[in-house]
Amino acid sequence: MSSSWVPGPELAWQLHAECPDACILFLAVRDEAGALLDFQWTALNPAAEALVKGLCLGPSLSTWGGVLRGLPERSALGGVLATGTPLSFEVHGRLDGVARCYRARALRRGDGFSLWLSDITEVSEQRHALREELEKERAARAREEHLRLALETARMVTWEWSEARLTLHWSPNAEAFFGHPPGGLGDTMETFLERVLPGERTRVAEAFLQGLCAEGPYTFQFRAPWPDGTLRCYEVVGQSFRDEGRPTRMLGVVMDCTEREQSQAALREAEERFRLVSWATNDVVWDWNPAGEHIHWGESCRAVLGYASEEMGGISWWEQQLHPDDRDLVLRSLEHVLSSGGESWMAEYRFRRKDGTYVHVLDRGLVTRDAQGHTLRMIGSMMDITERKRAVERMQEEAQFRERFIGILGHDLRNPLNAIMLSARQLRRRGAISPMQQQLAQRIETSAARMGNMISDILDLTRARLSGGIPLHLSPTSLPAVCRQVVEELTVAHPGRDILVQAEGGGEGIWDPERLAQVVSNLVGNALEHGEREGPVFVRCRDDADRQLLEISNPGTPIPGHLLATLFDPFRQGGVTRSGRGSGLGLGLFIVRELVEAHGGQVTVRSTEEEGTTFTVVLPRDARVAAQGGGGVLPEEAHTG
Repeated sequence: MSSSWVPGPELAWQLHAECPDACILFLAVRDEAGALLDFQWTALNPAAEALVKGLCLGPSLSTWGGVLRGLPERSALGGVLATGTPLSFEVHGRLDGVARCYRARALRRGDGFSLWLSDITEVSEQRHALREELEKERAARAREEHLRLALETARMVTWEWSEARLTLHWSPNAEAFFGHPPGGLGDTMETFLERVLPGERTRVAEAFLQGLCAEGPYTFQFRAPWPDGTLRCYEVVGQSFRDEGRPTRMLGVVMDCTEREQSQAALREAEERFRLVSWATNDVVWDWNPAGEHIHWGESCRAVLGYASEEMGGISWWEQQLHPDDRDLVLRSLEHVLSSGGESWMAEYRFRRKDGTYVHVLDRGLVTRDAQGHTLRMIGSMMDITERKRAVERMQEEAQFRERFIGILGHDLRNPLNAIMLSARQLRRRGAISPMQQQLAQRIETSAARMGNMISDILDLTRARLSGGIPLHLSPTSLPAVCRQVVEELTVAHPGRDILVQAEGGGEGIWDPERLAQVVSNLVGNALEHGEREGPVFVRCRDDADRQLLEISNPGTPIPGHLLATLFDPFRQGGVTRSGRGSGLGLGLFIVRELVEAHGGQVTVRSTEEEGTTFTVVLPRDARVAAQGGGGVLPEEAHTG
């Protein structure tokens, strides 16, 4: 095939030797069926001939792909032949070792096409350089935007101070950062210092000068008021740059650390409060993450246990200090709280001190968990209760001793008292004694009876205070019958006094008849002692659904208001009595309250000038439940009644 080509007259002007563009004519290569296999060039103009030679291009277009980049697929060039539509593209290659770029255009010519190549290397390089500049500009704008967002998110601004210009340049978000309108910061150090809290301006100016002369980064803090009156805290970090040893500029950032300082101040305050509470309570405070071994111990360890806090170990060490007799129970209770989702734990056990002795401690802890219920932390305190346990043990021993002593005393006193009363009664029945002797015998018998009442009251006080309550012997009881019996006895002892009994309803229930008689006797006796001598005493019984009401009232001077709150306390008196009856110890109303509450009821009092004084007793219809809870004795007939 010829390497040069003489075209027809219509293309002569295109293939002139002086034409700068290369033109190559290609002819389609087909198989016997006419299918397109390849293209081969058939003619070149001078510019193309130099190009083909310089690029070492073969005669077949299919071989050009290894030399030129950007050649279209064979099917695309076949489309030029089929439709006649020109095809434009760019190809790249290396001519004489230098990268070149060509704009190519394929035009149909018979069963082939002409390929025009124009060298656009310089234009491509300029276009590539322009694209790089545009990319750099876009990247710079993106970095600026990222920096702006980062500064706003981190609540900080950048600044630069220039020695040559003596100016302070801020990042665009500085005014909003300091809460000032645009231009409010100025561009000098003086205008900036005007925004600083007045009392800190001198210190900030000195800190800036020190940072300018410092080697490496330098930091300081200051406070500045906002226009709304709030005070913000800022932290400055900067570094100076030097030229021949002389600082020429300084770059840095300012961070808003208000919330951080507030949090740190709150944390310091909480830690100080925690420390003071630990000292004030003398408790050993501890903090444990159940996922690990370590326990943080408070500062009271030395005072309570003899250890320094750093000598106290982790959870395994703590387990070893438990008393062997207490260890299993304590560990099981702790494991149960952690595994069952409990929120609090408490245990009382013996713990070994540094000197080897054991102290009794009350250990309490609170458990914090995440949303899934997993244990995150456990915080608690260990209290030394050794002295308290010893005091409780001493009190229990003393209480038992007092109970035994008073019981023995009451038992031993009753025998001589009974002898005195019987002797006095026999003397009165003898007719051979004088009236004076009769009066003396009566006085002896009355005094002995009063002493017997005192002993009974003391024994009841002992049972109420020291023995877990007064025992009851419950059985089916008629309250009106009990009231009538008591009133008959008191009428004999108080001749001339009116005691009226009124009953509404059956008044039946499960109670202790002897103890109810004691309640009625004490309340009626109290009314006789403190009420008007000529006034009657009313005893009323009435049903009220599942309850029974008992009211004992009398006219007379009301009980002073300041005495009502303590009227049922032991050893209290409601006022001055007019006779010698009663124990004289102030235990009567106290015993009344204890007996009523032992039945599961309650007693109240109201006292006014118009209505006089009324004691109201409310009893449940069946006192067995209350008696069982309080240790009362239920005879067999009470269950069947």
